Amino acid sequence: MWKEKALKRLKESGYKLTPQRLKLVEILDRIGNEHPSLKDVLGEIRAEFPTMSFSTLYSNVLTLKELGLLELFSLDGETRVELNTEPHINLISGGKVIDFNDPEIIEKIRKKIGRDVKLVNVLVE
Repeated sequence: MWKEKALKRLKESGYKLTPQRLKLVEILDRIGNEHPSLKDVLGEIRAEFPTMSFSTLYSNVLTLKELGLLELFSLDGETRVELNTEPHINLISGGKVIDFNDPEIIEKIRKKIGRDVKLVNVLVE
C-alpha cells in the first residue's frame, strides 16, 4: 500500500521513476516498518546498484520526506526512516522500534508544549 501511494505521489509531482528511485521505494515498502537506518537501506540498494552513493540515497529520501511519504529521526547516531507519518509514539528498546498509536497521549503532549506533535520517541529499558 505504501509503495503504491509513493509511486503515485512521485508521478503526480513530476519525478521520474528511475531504477534507483523505484528500488528505494520497493525496499522501504518491504522493510520500512522496521524503521531501518539509511545505512541499512543503502546496503539493500547496493545489492542491485553497487555504485549508488549515500548522497543519491539521501537526496531521494529527502524528496520522499518533502512529499509527506516518510519522516526521519535519529537513533544511536544513525538516521532512521519512519513510514508512519501520522502523529504517534515510537517505543524503542534494544535497537527495535515499535509504533504505538495513542491519540490521547499525543494530544496531552501537544497541549503541554503548545505545538503540533509528529513523533515522540520513548526509550524503554
